[in-house]
Amino acid sequence: MEKLIRYTEIQDMKQDDALEMFVRFNSGGKALRKSEITMSILEAYWPSAKTEFGKLLTDSYARFGSDFIIRSALMLYGDVVKSNISKQIAEELKNNWSDFKKAFKTLEIVLKGMKIEVSRFSSSWNVLLPIVYFIYYNPDYNNNLEGIRAYLVRAVLFTYFQSGTTGKLQQMKSNINSNDQEITVDMLEQMNDLRVTDGKIEDILNAEKGSRVAGEALYYLSLDWRNKNFKYEQDHLHPFDRFDGSKPISASMEDWRRWRGNRNRLSNLQLLEGRANGSKNDMRLVDYYNDMNNEQKAKFCKEAIIPDGVSLELENFDEFYEMRKAILTEKIRALLG
Repeated sequence: MEKLIRYTEIQDMKQDDALEMFVRFNSGGKALRKSEITMSILEAYWPSAKTEFGKLLTDSYARFGSDFIIRSALMLYGDVVKSNISKQIAEELKNNWSDFKKAFKTLEIVLKGMKIEVSRFSSSWNVLLPIVYFIYYNPDYNNNLEGIRAYLVRAVLFTYFQSGTTGKLQQMKSNINSNDQEITVDMLEQMNDLRVTDGKIEDILNAEKGSRVAGEALYYLSLDWRNKNFKYEQDHLHPFDRFDGSKPISASMEDWRRWRGNRNRLSNLQLLEGRANGSKNDMRLVDYYNDMNNEQKAKFCKEAIIPDGVSLELENFDEFYEMRKAILTEKIRALLG
């Protein structure tokens, strides 16, 4: 018996519709992600694309993945919102591959000069794309490293790309174009999401241990002394469990409730090297400090940003917390440009 194949010919199908149809047809087997299909389309225009991508995605970029390169190409040569790899974009990427790779090498060098490792962004690389765009299209990018740093720290600490990613990338692209192909502090101050306000700084200071914002804030606050070869952990200065016992005699119940509410926030947190954190455990802060020699004490106070002359006794937690919060406020404001 002769088998019949029924089909419908579709004229002028858009790429997004074709991708959606392909995904639906493929749903009975191993599901393909849209990015994998997009990569296949790119290879149809540039057969050696995957091989070239593999050469770029090594060393500092080893864990970034091909999505990062495709999104970067869309940012540089196409429409990052529509996310369609067209023949024109594929050819632009292929023909400018040397300059494209150079932009990523330059990005790594620029961030290294700021003591920031590009590999840190392997799972949050959208934040890097506006910087890549700036570097790629403006040979004088080196004249505005302050703008690059201010943008990066603000985008991270203000969780700029938490939602609406492609729209925000397009917004940055448009603003850079309108600002003589530059990222500047003045440009950032014109953007609601990236403008520095007291409220946004307060949100950072209220970030709690284990949160992404607290971890990022501690990372940027420690750039001048941290060793990239060590593993650091978020640690309470006054131990968390010390607030579960009886309140100090000198503290009122209202004070004690407030202290307990603040114990997990940034102003009572530090970055501590893993082994040191293990040995510190739930030691009282004053005992931990008194066990050090003078050199260790000076190093600890500098790295943990301990206010001068403040008591490290739990009874004086309120003063310690508020004094350290004031110092962190100024340091964070400086980081934000």
